[in-house]
Amino acid sequence: MALAEFLAPCVIVTQDTVFSRFGIAVVDWIPVVQNLLRLAGLEATAANALLFIDLAFRLLGAGAHRLFALAARNPMPTTVAMVGMSWWTYRRGYLDRDIWRRHLSRAGEAAVPVMELYSAAKAEHQTLSDSLLVVQPPAYPTTEQLAARYLARCGQPLTPGELRDALARRGHTVSAAQLKRAMCVHHAFVRTPGDVWTVGRPAAG
Repeated sequence: MALAEFLAPCVIVTQDTVFSRFGIAVVDWIPVVQNLLRLAGLEATAANALLFIDLAFRLLGAGAHRLFALAARNPMPTTVAMVGMSWWTYRRGYLDRDIWRRHLSRAGEAAVPVMELYSAAKAEHQTLSDSLLVVQPPAYPTTEQLAARYLARCGQPLTPGELRDALARRGHTVSAAQLKRAMCVHHAFVRTPGDVWTVGRPAAG
């Protein structure tokens, strides 16, 4: 459970009935795994779609910026081209209000299937999320949790002062004395010569 809080938000997949008795996991873990895989697939599809949209807007913005820069450097040819284009579109009937209304109507009809797919995927994502028992992180981590999380991620032992400075850079204000007291009383922390601390012990072979 401590590891789940450390990694939270996360889902516990286990056949251990201890977790099910406390209401933080289910014994029948195969549907949970299937739901997690489906959930990951939906989120990956959404991420790819957002990446494509972002790329399209970047390309469109870059093209528009270059056109505006070219027009600013050549005002006279740009004016002539704009007048000519306006006259051509007027003569072809592209400025007619009914034509624009029909085009917008067709665009709206074409967008309906896409919006339906999006709504269905969103509803499925919500249903799958609601079906999972998710372990949430605590509202604010304790001193022990702050120390353990940073030491586990940095991959090297630190003195209480170095750990204090590292946590301060991440917006957590805790003194070196508090860190040392918390690490002294918790068996997860290991002290090495030089008052250097790490979390966890190497597994014995």
